[in-house]
Amino acid sequence: MDLSLTHKKNMGSGWNILASAKAAAGEKILRAQILVNGFSKYDRSFPSPLTQWQQELGQQGQYPGDNTSRLEITSERGDVSSAEDSWNDIDPSGN
Repeated sequence: MDLSLTHKKNMGSGWNILASAKAAAGEKILRAQILVNGFSKYDRSFPSPLTQWQQELGQQGQYPGDNTSRLEITSERGDVSSAEDSWNDIDPSGN
């Protein structure tokens, strides 16, 4: 599996999480999960497994301090591939 997971500051508020996966030859994507700071923000299974997938989660809130997003992709064989992205968002107001 070829995975990509990034974040970007949202112009309005919070963060956008961008995730994608492309299955290797002979593989299919059965399930995709995105977690932010350990909390599930996206969890979907695909009755007809996919060869590629992408998702953008917009405005995922204000997360002052250290943050981690995690992408987990499950193949139709049950193999789990994962990617992580980390960033630090210091609240300038001190809150």
